[in-house]
Amino acid sequence: MTQGQKKTLGLAVASLVLGCLFWFPLLGILFGLAALIMGIVALVKINKNKEVLQGEGLAIAGIVLGGLSIVMIPIIALLAAIAIPNFVRAKLNVNEAAAQSRIAIVRTALEMYAASNVGDYPVVESELTDGQPPYIARACDGQTIDGYTYSLQLTPDAYTIVAVPETCGATGNHIFQMKGPGGDMEKIPCASSQGY
Repeated sequence: MTQGQKKTLGLAVASLVLGCLFWFPLLGILFGLAALIMGIVALVKINKNKEVLQGEGLAIAGIVLGGLSIVMIPIIALLAAIAIPNFVRAKLNVNEAAAQSRIAIVRTALEMYAASNVGDYPVVESELTDGQPPYIARACDGQTIDGYTYSLQLTPDAYTIVAVPETCGATGNHIFQMKGPGGDMEKIPCASSQGY
């Protein structure tokens, strides 16, 4: 039988097509394994029936691309092992920065309120949120925002603002506290959070 009369084995074509799809995330590994298996089966069938079947090159290309997918598994795992902790650390840092910023905003609102009310601070947070215009746009006392739970202790002559991570080590590594008037922001490691 001449080369033009030989039939191209469909498994060889399928092996190549699936081998080309191994670049897709996660599913690509399955496509690659299927390409590897189909390529080997196609190559065996072609070798048994060389006079009728063709497609050795297609099957070999499918095997090579399928093999690449298996080689990619440890590379993808390594990249994930590097990227995931960095993402978690970055998210934790963003949460901590947001907590410090939110405390500073509430402190500014409290000081503005006191400046407008003969030096007296509000005794409830709603005095800050219900004013026209409001001193702060969003209540935070007892709320969990961006991985931190906030609490306010308010008296006419002082205040304490505390932000505690929802999950120590996952949403934040520090407790932030500001006492006023005139206090600085305290940054307390989570491990010493007993008493909060």
